[in-house]
This record gives sequence, C-alpha cells and structure tokens, in this order.
Amino acid sequence: MRILFKCLLFTLLLPSCAIFKSRANRSAQKIRHEVAHSLTFSKAFTGFTLLDPVTGKTLADFNGSRYFTPASNTKILTLATCLEVLRDSVPGMQVVETEDVIVFRGTGDPTFLHPKFEAWQTVRRVLYRPAVPLHCFHRRFVEGRFGSGWAWDDYNEGYQAEKSALPIYGNCFEVTGRSNQKFHVEPTFFDRFYRPGWEIKPSIGVKRIEDNNYWTFDSIPDQEVKTIPFRPYLRSFDFFEDVTPTTLLGELLSDTLKRPVAEHFWDIESFVESKEYPWPTLYSTPIDTVLRRMMHQSDNFIAEQMLLVCAGVKFDLLQQDTLIKWMLDSTLSKLPQRPRWVDGSGLSRYNLSTPQCLAQVLQKLWNEQPHARLLSLFPAGGVSGTLSDWYAGKDEQPYVFAKTGSMSGVHCLSGYILCKSGKTLIFSFMHNNFVGSSRAWKVEMQRLLEQIRDSF
Repeated sequence: MRILFKCLLFTLLLPSCAIFKSRANRSAQKIRHEVAHSLTFSKAFTGFTLLDPVTGKTLADFNGSRYFTPASNTKILTLATCLEVLRDSVPGMQVVETEDVIVFRGTGDPTFLHPKFEAWQTVRRVLYRPAVPLHCFHRRFVEGRFGSGWAWDDYNEGYQAEKSALPIYGNCFEVTGRSNQKFHVEPTFFDRFYRPGWEIKPSIGVKRIEDNNYWTFDSIPDQEVKTIPFRPYLRSFDFFEDVTPTTLLGELLSDTLKRPVAEHFWDIESFVESKEYPWPTLYSTPIDTVLRRMMHQSDNFIAEQMLLVCAGVKFDLLQQDTLIKWMLDSTLSKLPQRPRWVDGSGLSRYNLSTPQCLAQVLQKLWNEQPHARLLSLFPAGGVSGTLSDWYAGKDEQPYVFAKTGSMSGVHCLSGYILCKSGKTLIFSFMHNNFVGSSRAWKVEMQRLLEQIRDSF
C-alpha cells in the first residue's frame, strides 16, 4: 500500500516538475534573447553567462566563451587564490627577536601602517620595543614597481600605488586641503618633499614628479583629500660614494618609529637571502577584513599585494607569475577557457577572461565556502561598496552580490543573484569596446537582473 501511495504521489508531482522546468527554460530563453537583442548592448561587445551553481547547468549564454578585458573582475581570481592559500589572518611580517637585536623583512602585507587597518598593527608594537637595534632586510623583489601592461601615466593616481615587499602606509601619502593654510600632509614625513613653484599644467591639482618623490600642486579645495603614491625603493645615495645606503622606505620607517632602522640590500649583501634565520611569521589583519575591502572598494593595491603574500606563503617568493601559473595549472585547471591573467587587480589590459570562466570560478567558491561568508565579501546591491548606488533590492534587502570591473570602454559585473524562488544563480556580464559613460549599460543590466530575480 505504501509503495502504491509513493507511485501515485510521484505520478501527480511529475507534471508540476515538468511545468516548473518548462517555465525556467522559457525564462532562460527570454533572458538570452533580450541580452542578444538589447539595443544598448548592441553598441558594444557583450558577453553573458547565467549558471545554476547547484547543478552546474548553464541556463543562458551569449558570447560566453569569448574573451573580454575583465578589468577589476580579475579580483575574483585573486579572491579565489587568497581563499585557497591563506588561513584566517594575513602574514604580517617575518621577525627575528633576540635580547640584542630585532631583524625583520616584509611578506608583502598591504595593511602595515595602512590608515584603514589601524586596529591590527601587531607588528608595529613589536618594532616599538625600546633600546633594541632594528635591522630591515630587503627581500629580492623582481616584480617591478608596476604590473605588466599598466598605464605609465597613471603613476600619480592613488589607485595605482607601487608594489613592494614591505608596503608601508599603503605606499601612499595624503594631501588634504585646508582653508586657513595651503594643505596638510599625512604622514607629515612627506612635507619635506614639497616643492612650491614648480611649473605644472593649470588645474592639475596635486602632482608628484614622475621619477622621484618630490611633489607640488596648484590648488586643492578645503577638506578635499588627494592620495598620491610614493616610490618606496628610491635610494638616497650614490653607489660611487662611500656612504651607508638608505631607501625612502627605511627613512620613513625610522621617522615613524622615532629610531634608526638599518637596511640590508639583497644586491649588496648576498646573505640576506640565505637560511641564516628561520624567519618566524607574525600575523596581522583578519583575512576577511582585507578581502572585504579589496572587493567592496575594488582596492587595486590590496589585490596586488595579496597575490604577493600568497606567493610568499606558497613558494617563499614574492613573485606573482609563479603563483598565477600554479593556480591555473592546479586549482583552476578545469576552467572551460584558460584566462590570460597577469596581475592581481585588473589594471592591466593584458588580462583576458570569458564570462563562462568567471562563472565557473564563482561556482567553485560557492561550493567550497560558507555562503554567508562568501556573500559578505562581495558588494551588495544598493548597500555597499561599488554597488551602493545600483541594483537595490526591495525593502533594503539586497538581491545582487557582485564584483564590478571598470576602465575606459570596459564595464563588467559578475557575481550572485538571489531569486524570489529562493534559488541562488551565478551570472557574468562583460561589456567591452563602448565609448563614453557606462550608465546605459548599468541601467540595462539592472532591468535584466530584476527580471532574472523575479523569473527563476
């Protein structure tokens, strides 16, 4: 009798399941049709993938296997790398402490003395230990100050800070306009590099000279803050002079700690890279705190440095390309298309990815991470980060959790959408080769995402 009841129940439910699948298929076909025939999207090159993370089924796809410049959607790959390699906190610095000396070297940690991470300065407290000489060992760093394919003339912009083995203050200083005086600089150390009266173009604002750390400005409004990258590895000595070499990094550390910091250089003293020290690691900022800022504010500097941190943990080398190759050959080896991945932030136009590739990475994260944690790392539509003004849900309940990616002629959006049915779907929109503002593309994506939310 029980078997008969189960058979009868299955027979009754079968048509409703078929109706549900048919409705979902119709919705998917409609979405694909609207993406393919959108008047807005037709003005550029668009790709789109909609994926069910539970079944792995692609629900809708348009140019999903074609390559696009991803811009900051590259940070999704960086996020996946950090979650794969790192534990609950960022390796902050490698420090050897004895009664007579403190020796330290960098791990690439972007949060050291960073103004946004003041609550997690464990390393700083160690270095403040009084009456003990400090020795900074500069690690071999072959990355170069910029990533491959970065725009050289953006050197003055806060979103393109230089990479380094031991970042300090986010490798930037801030100039704030003052009504009663010209400006205020933080850290105040950089006051010494101000050069008034240098010829600059009108209305250039604050500008650092390209090949050194001197800076000037024509005007800055009251309370406006301009973030300027500095060059940490510029040395203040001549190799042909018999003087002790120093870098701006060493001088800035000495100024901050109010005590001398002796520097040792890998290209002068070969023992720096030896195994003389075991280099125990001190940990700094909680990993989710760092990743949240990287994703919510699309922080390029953090993304670049976190890839270096991961390389240091995995290979004891601060070298991005080694880590990227390992990720693509192992953890991400089953992607439908192998991305061209050259940096952590997406600043480079050499990066190339496909909507299907990004959707697969997002699916991997969905299957491996607690869902609440994962969604908290992405900007929420209408609530936080780069999505605070877009894709708002009803009653202040966000339904889109996604990463933007923008540069001239590029706008991408990839992430998760919470549907009315309770399902969570993965989507990736990639738009390249348009001229002017991306606003029209955002409006059209918002319309389609609301349709997906309500239809599935």
